[in-house]
Formats: sequence, C-alpha cells, structure tokens
Amino acid sequence: MSMLEQEVPAPLGLEDIGVNLPAPADFSIALAEGFARRIGMLARRGGASTEVVKWAARAAFAASRATAEGHVCVPLTTLARRFDASSAEVRAALSASGMASVLSHDDAQPAAALRPLVIDAQGRLYLARYYDYERRLARALVAHAAADEQGAALDGDPAALRERLLRYFGVPKDDEIDWQRVAAVMALSGRLTIVSGGPGTGKTTTVVGVLACLLDARADLRIALAAPTGKAAQRMQEALLARAGDLPPALAARLPQTSYTLHRLLGSGPGGRFRHHRDNPLPYDVVVIDEASMIDVAMATHLLDAIAPHTRLVMLGDKDQLAAVEAGAVFAELSARPALTPSGLRRVAQALDLDEARLANALPRAADEYNDAPPDDLFAAPAASGASPLADCVVWLERNYRFGLESPIGRLSLAIRHGSPGDALGVLQIDPLEACAAALHEDAHTTLSERTIARLAAGFAPYADALAAALAGDAPDPLPLFDALNRFRILCATRLGARGVDQVNAAMAAQVRRAAGVTLPVGAQWFAGRPVMVTRNDYALGLFNGDIGIALPGAGGALRVYFRSGDGGVRAVSPAALPPHDTAFALTVHKSQGSEFEHAVLVLPAAFSRVLSRELVYTAITRARERVEVIGARAVFVQAVATPTQRDSGLAARIADARV
Repeated sequence: MSMLEQEVPAPLGLEDIGVNLPAPADFSIALAEGFARRIGMLARRGGASTEVVKWAARAAFAASRATAEGHVCVPLTTLARRFDASSAEVRAALSASGMASVLSHDDAQPAAALRPLVIDAQGRLYLARYYDYERRLARALVAHAAADEQGAALDGDPAALRERLLRYFGVPKDDEIDWQRVAAVMALSGRLTIVSGGPGTGKTTTVVGVLACLLDARADLRIALAAPTGKAAQRMQEALLARAGDLPPALAARLPQTSYTLHRLLGSGPGGRFRHHRDNPLPYDVVVIDEASMIDVAMATHLLDAIAPHTRLVMLGDKDQLAAVEAGAVFAELSARPALTPSGLRRVAQALDLDEARLANALPRAADEYNDAPPDDLFAAPAASGASPLADCVVWLERNYRFGLESPIGRLSLAIRHGSPGDALGVLQIDPLEACAAALHEDAHTTLSERTIARLAAGFAPYADALAAALAGDAPDPLPLFDALNRFRILCATRLGARGVDQVNAAMAAQVRRAAGVTLPVGAQWFAGRPVMVTRNDYALGLFNGDIGIALPGAGGALRVYFRSGDGGVRAVSPAALPPHDTAFALTVHKSQGSEFEHAVLVLPAAFSRVLSRELVYTAITRARERVEVIGARAVFVQAVATPTQRDSGLAARIADARV
C-alpha cells in the first residue's frame, strides 16, 4: 500500500467523491486523480472533516480536468450542481479545507500567497497557477493599451498620417471603408493592436504597410516576427517578403529577414523558464505575432510579460478559428468586441478622410449585442463605445480578397461563423454528380465507403501522375510534386478511428502507390512519393512543426526527404534523421491551420463527438481557395455547426476590471 493510500482515507476514491470515469482513463485524468488525492490528503492533515476533504478533492479534480479540456476555470455553480449542492455550501467547504484562496477582488493576495485552488469574487474556481496567469495577462494588456496615451502616435498631424498611408497602402480602390487602413491607423497610433480576419482578408498586407510606415519614419527600427509554431513563423516570413516587392527596394531590404517561434523568441530554457520576461524584456521596437488564435493563456502571459512598455505589439489571427490546444481562447476573447473611443474614432476618421458618423455606424459588433438580429444585420451599426480598456486596439477585417464573401466558400464560411446550419446546407450541394465549389457527400458508415475512398483518391490523381513522371526520369524533381500536393488535401476531425487521419493516410498511400506504380517492400514504412509533416521543431536541422517533405530517390537510389526552402529551392534530409513526423495525405484540422489548398475535403466522424465544433468546421472550410467538400452525415455536420466552442474563462471580466 502506497503512502498516499495510507494517508488518504478510502472515501477519497474518485468513485466515492462522485467522479465517474470513462474506461480506459487518459493521462490527464490520471493527473487530475493524483492531484485530487494530494489535495484531499493535505486537507485531512490540516484537520478538515471528511465531508470538507471530499469537497477539496472534488474541486481539485474538476479544476485539473478543466485545464486539460481547454478551460481556464470552472464556474462554482457547475461544480455545486454536479453534486446537488449550493455555491455557498461549496465555497464554505473549500474555505474550511485550507486548500483554497477565497478572494474578494483580484488584488486580495499576491501570487506567492495563493493556495493551490482559487475562488475569485465572481465564483470561478481555478488552479492557482492559471488564476495568476489570467490576472497577470489582463493587467499587462490593459497597461500596454494605456501606453497609447504616452506618445505612441507616429504622426500627430492627421494630414501627415494620411499622406503616409497613401504612400504605402495606395489610393483606395472604392468608397467602401478599408478596414486594413483602419487597422494601420490603430497600429501607428498605439502600442497594442489586435487584428482578426479570416484567410484572404489581408492581414499580411496590413502588416507590410504598417511596417513600411514605421521604417519610413525610423530606419533603425528593431522588428521581430513570431508565431506559435515553426511552420506558421516560416509562412509569415514568406508571405511578408512576397508582398515586399511593392515597396521601395531600400525600404524592403530593412524588413526582418527571419522569424521565430514564440518559444525561441522568448528564449525557452530548462524548467519552462524564459530568458525574456518583465525584468529582461525583448529588445524590439515592434513585435508582430501571427496565428495568435493558437496561443494559450500561459504563453500569452509569458509573451506580454516580455514586451517592453515602448514596444508596439501587433497580434494577428482569426477569432472564429480553432482555439489553442492548451487552456484558454485568448485571441477570441481579446478580439470579441471591437470599439473606438471618441478620440480614437476622430483619429481614424481624420486619417482616412471619413465621416465620423459613417465610421461609427460601420463598426462591427459581437453577435450577442444584436438580440437575435438576422445574419444580414450582424455587422450593421453599433455606436462607438470607449467602455472597454482595449478600445482603439481591436479591428476586424471582413472583406475577403481570396474567394469573396459572395462566392460559395465565402457564403458557407459566413453561415458557419453565424452558427446557421440551415444556411450552410443551403450553400452546399448534396451528393452532386459533378464537381462543384461546395458539396456535402453523405457517408455515415462507420468506415468510409469504397465510393468515398475512390473519390478521395481521385483528388490525388494529379499527385500520382506527377510522381510517376518524376520516377520515370533519371533525377526526380520534387518541385512538381509539391505543387500537385498543395492542390488537394484531406482534413480529418480526429486522428484515431476508422475515419481519422491515421486510417485515411494508410488508405490514400495505398491508392497513390497503386496509381503511380510504386511498390512497398514488406515491412517498410517509406516509399517514393510519401509526403510527411514534421510534428516537432528541430532547430539543428532547420525543420519545424508543420513542415512538409516528400520522399524521392536521391543519388544512388536511396530515398531522401525533400523540403522546400525559403528561396524556392529544395534541400534533402535522410529519413532516419527526421524529427517526429506523420504521413501527410490527410491532416488533422488542427494541423492544417495556416495552410491553404485549392481543393480541401473535410472528413467528419460517423457520429457526433465532443471534438466537433463550429470552429473546427470553419477552420477546415476556410483552408480551401476554390473548392471544398464535406464527407459525413448531414446530421453530424448540422450538429457541429450548431455547437460553438465554450471555454470557461474570466479573462474578459478581468480585463474590464483591470486598472493601470
């Protein structure tokens, strides 16, 4: 019998505290169970009654499981309801346990004095570490936003700012309000700018224009580009440099020539510590973060801790995309309510030569401000408001330059964002006989039907043809294969299961090998034409999470894995030297974030599961530029679109209450 079993009485078994676990239990459940036993043991040692000890264990288990499921906290009412108690009873029991700090306001206790569990004034239950992350993040954001009033504006004269914008953004193409320019005015006027927009809305174009304006004013500007993953950082760098051709050569040459993962930017070290923090901030004047929707609350806190007071921070992302894998939906919360103060409204209107009333009426509003207004009115006419501490910091880019919001993919993405399954089905053609821009093929079998497998394999026919042509020559050229692979991709909601990534990849690999005439030696994993995605950064090799490689015979006939380089060429790596990787005919939707393909297919599970959500479907749909298909049951698709991700957090309330 272990020490814990000796010191923790039998009633602390999870079945006895009312926790029913699925079998088999996953690792996060095991961690939560261990934490619950530890907290119960400490409460018992402190003299708590058996009933109070049970409540301490229940709360510890619930808070730990919540973070594993993406939540930052647990409403006390939820925990109380689960065990048929009142919030007051639970609060009193946890206070009596000695294991929880019960706070009346955010400044009630410093971080070092917090107990393992925290209950805030609004009745949210946290692990102490996550409460402190949220509190620090809110304070840092509000403080950085307030720095706008301390000389952040690039041009005090509206006419000078207007001239600078014309120089680097060009003459407006029409009379529509250009939200890219609105975002630019915000970024040039303040220290914190949060830009949310879907694929093709011009986030990179906006950043290039902002950096050009800043570099034009100050040649020695220190700029850092970063993203949560290596692949996202690389894509950001490539996209920025691709748009730099519109700038004067001397100015384009001063744009940053490299980008970082957030861990590398902050200087990740042993024990999860970072080299850059509040006492050793990042040495940059401008920091631009792409794919910010992938940032969890812990990483966001470390990032804001490391941003110097004078630094302009620009965060780019898509509030409607999947949130971070870890706890929190930080970007969605930060970008939920764009607003301008009266002074901000005046500044933007003067810089863009707009009527203030027209600009105020065009500002988008969050959906919950409309009292169930129809979708067509979703971005109608709010009044400008300066109530939020992040007013003048948030802008939404709504105009799509890739597929247009009137195209089938555009209309489908809007219907999904608005949570309108009926409208989404109205855009999709159901089981069409011919190719179309947006289709749903009903296949509700546990395993994909032969017809579905054949349809998916047909999408890789150009890739199989390019592979056969490459192998027919003396020196296979991988570049045509990269082009063919990026035309079509399968996206799966899950990794495991008959309709998950692993099974779909195995099926597609067999189909492509057969079509290209490639044999697979018995017991072998590698074959000519196998595409792989790197799943872990390897700085020594210069390969990053999300990088795509293709295996082809090299000199002497041995297989090498070729990766595209930033200059358009390729480089080869031995398969044995690769960091962890997966076959990449099919990707999980999470892994596809930031990518785009001419034609994308979303494969849904046979039945609805908690992994499905509106954000997952939206993320998958918007990977496609020209054509998108959904494979699955109509009922599963409808339920997914109708199920928004709900992550419990107090960040928005903490920001609203924060004071500099």
